[in-house]
Amino acid sequence: MSDTKPPVVAGSPKQNGLWAVAQQVTTLVFTGAFSIVLVRFVSVSDFGTYSYAITLASLGVAVMASGLQGLAIRELRIREQDSTRILASLFFIREVMALVVYVGFALFALASADQSVLAVTIVACLAVIARVLDAPELWFQARLRTKEPALVRIGTAVLFFVLRLGLLFWAPTVMGLIVLFVAEQITNGVLISVQYRRATGNSPFQKAEGAETRTLARHATPLAISGIANQINLRADIVIIQALSGNTSVGLYAAAARLSEILYILPTSYMSATFPSLLDVREKFGNRSAEYRHQLQRGFDAAFWFGIVVVIGTLATADWLVPLLFGAEYAESATVLMVHVLACPFVFMAAILSKWIVAEGLLWLSLLRHSVGAALSIGLNIALIPEFGIVGSAWATVIAYSSASYLFCFFGRSTFGVALMMTLAPFAPIRLLLHRLRKDSGK
Repeated sequence: MSDTKPPVVAGSPKQNGLWAVAQQVTTLVFTGAFSIVLVRFVSVSDFGTYSYAITLASLGVAVMASGLQGLAIRELRIREQDSTRILASLFFIREVMALVVYVGFALFALASADQSVLAVTIVACLAVIARVLDAPELWFQARLRTKEPALVRIGTAVLFFVLRLGLLFWAPTVMGLIVLFVAEQITNGVLISVQYRRATGNSPFQKAEGAETRTLARHATPLAISGIANQINLRADIVIIQALSGNTSVGLYAAAARLSEILYILPTSYMSATFPSLLDVREKFGNRSAEYRHQLQRGFDAAFWFGIVVVIGTLATADWLVPLLFGAEYAESATVLMVHVLACPFVFMAAILSKWIVAEGLLWLSLLRHSVGAALSIGLNIALIPEFGIVGSAWATVIAYSSASYLFCFFGRSTFGVALMMTLAPFAPIRLLLHRLRKDSGK
């Protein structure tokens, strides 16, 4: 039986994207600002312990939600009448995944982590279970109503930033900060679930239907495995550095990684928020239409050149900015950041590519792409860290991500077209100039 039709879509794709970026900017600014304050209160080793625990927890959250975001938004967008059933199944799948991931990560921490980081890592990974509660956020994204959960996350970010500062001045312990990290995830999830109930009149906690759950899980499987591989690609560096070099090296690397995350996450957030409009263009004109190709090309063009601007700005400022923010003992982190930032154009275009893959239903292709990146990341990190240290790890990340996001697309018939679009992106200013010249000459 179909559900009641959800409320009318509110907001434009552009506004939706801007709210998503605003939320991520706010969250990351407070996270980055807190990291800058934290390094003044704790040793490099303790900062490394904190960063390792947060990284592992964030990896767990990403693994738990892998494959479900884009797929759920697509289903909620095209099957509005079934949104309550879809959301119930989404909750159930996330619950199962959260338990599996938490147990797996706890066992990994027991087997591999130093005793000094074991307890905080196990507590930090409780965030994986807490993040199950924010599943209704996907409903808001599908309705182009990102503003509502964004305001929740912005308010929560401000509140917990103040609480963390208070804890630092009152009783600065790594465990206390980790507890606040988990509490923030719980608060966001509860408030977003309450917000969903107010918006729809329906409880997000309903019994999942077997058929719907099996269908969603089957379609999500390749994307889930792909997401796991992608997270390995992105975060294997911290885990391997911890194993090979210890807490101090993790602390130095994490200082640069904190700044890199701010740069990397913005285009991903914007593309997730505008994804429904890409689906609408595809539905209206078809995936072979000039309109659809034009929107994709515009996305790749903007992503690439935004990345270039970020690269130039970072290379010009990293040498003095990183020591200024973190202290002279973090000077080596500046070199890591300058290497990391070279991946920005590829990371930004990959945000477009990943949503295109979901729109076209090429789900197993996503798995293959990220598996290649994960294998390269692990292999290069193990090979380069012993000789080049954390700078070698940064180069491993850049090579692995650019290979998985760009070079890989040339080796498949289905992706060759978008590979050409990405190749054209650097020439966007020339193409725009030629277009205007032709337009003027035709007058």
